[in-house]
Amino acid sequence: MKQSKQQQPVGKVVPFTGEFYPVPDPEPTPAENNTAAYLVMLAAALVAGLSIGAISTYQSTDQVQLRQMKADQAQLQDVKTQVCRQ
Repeated sequence: MKQSKQQQPVGKVVPFTGEFYPVPDPEPTPAENNTAAYLVMLAAALVAGLSIGAISTYQSTDQVQLRQMKADQAQLQDVKTQVCRQ
């Protein structure tokens, strides 16, 4: 006849006290967390690249000169309206 093995409890028994401590199951690491992390990193890199590009475009010499010319034009228009009224 076949004898069935006794099923041993899954855990750890401390030898001196005889207390039983169950061994925790290892938590599975889902693959989607890695994918989500990569997507967040990709989005952050894209935003950083766009912001650096916008800053460099705003501070370029052509843009600074254009803004200065627009300010001068507005100031000249104000002077022109004041002179023409008199």
